[in-house]
Amino acid sequence: MRKKLLLGLLFATMGVSAQTTHMVPWFMGVSSSETTITIDAGDTVTWTWDDSAPHTVTSQAGGAESFNSGTITGSNEEYSHTFTEVGSTSYACNFHPSMQGTIAVQSVASTEENEIVQLQYFPNPVTDVLTITAGEVIDRVVVYDMAGRVVVDATSSTATVKVYMNDFQSGSYIVKAFSQSATKSMTVVKL
Repeated sequence: MRKKLLLGLLFATMGVSAQTTHMVPWFMGVSSSETTITIDAGDTVTWTWDDSAPHTVTSQAGGAESFNSGTITGSNEEYSHTFTEVGSTSYACNFHPSMQGTIAVQSVASTEENEIVQLQYFPNPVTDVLTITAGEVIDRVVVYDMAGRVVVDATSSTATVKVYMNDFQSGSYIVKAFSQSATKSMTVVKL
C-alpha cells in the first residue's frame, strides 16, 4: 500500500496539474506549526497517523469547509480531504484537543503566476544530493521525516538549492520549499 501511495504521489507531482497533495503528520505532540498550512483551492491534505493512538481529524464550527475522518487507530493510517472553498478552517482531534491546526485555502493563481514559481526537483528517488530549482528565489527548505520531525531547516537566497541526503536513513521524506509567493511540498524517497 505504501509503495502504491509513493508511486501515486510521484506521478502526481510529475504532471502539469496545479493540484498538490500536502502531507501532514498526525500524532500526540504534533506542533501546530506542522499542522497549520496554506494551500490552493483544489489541493488535497493527507493526514498520516504516526502513532497507534485513536485520533480524528475534525473541522471546527465556522470554518470554510466541514470534514470528519471518524475515529482512526493505527500507525501509518491516513485520511485525506480535497479543499475547494477559499477561506480558513480550524481542525482538531476529538480525543486530544491539543492536536490542532488550520488549513487556509487561497484562490488558485493564474497560469502566468504558476509558471514563475515552476519548481522542479530531481532525482527522485535520491541516493545522495536532491536538487530543487524554481523560477524565483527559494527562501527556505524544510525536510521532515515520516514521523514529522524536522531533519533539515535551511534558508536560501538562490533559485537552486541542493540538499545533501547521503547520510539520511533510507525511506520517505516530505520536503517543503518556500518562496515569497508560494510553498511547495514534495515527497522524496531516499534509497
